[in-house]
Amino acid sequence: MSTKAYSNDLRLRVIAHIKSGNTQKATSLLFKVSKSAVGKWWLRYIEEGSTISRFRGGSKGKVNPVQLEQYVASNPDKTLKEIGATFGVSDCAIHKRLRSLGIKYKKKTFNILKLVKKKEKFI
Repeated sequence: MSTKAYSNDLRLRVIAHIKSGNTQKATSLLFKVSKSAVGKWWLRYIEEGSTISRFRGGSKGKVNPVQLEQYVASNPDKTLKEIGATFGVSDCAIHKRLRSLGIKYKKKTFNILKLVKKKEKFI
């Protein structure tokens, strides 16, 4: 679950309200923000003098998108599992990365039963 950071404007108003002599609890009730968030903002303002939210990074992913795109272009006959084995990740991770790149990649495995005649299938 991902959530967005509160706006810097709200943080500044909260800090100004606490500076004017109000408690953190009263400030949290007034601005409808959790008391722990108000406390963290205030503590950061005291220690660092900043109210701007910190960078919230996520995982970068193991597969380099440029390398994957080049690999798929040079090896169009590989399945997702084979590509995943090459990059050391699952086929699902490759599929998600290809979708994020806007590449529709569907490689069907070879079905031998389609080539066999109807009579020979049930022998």
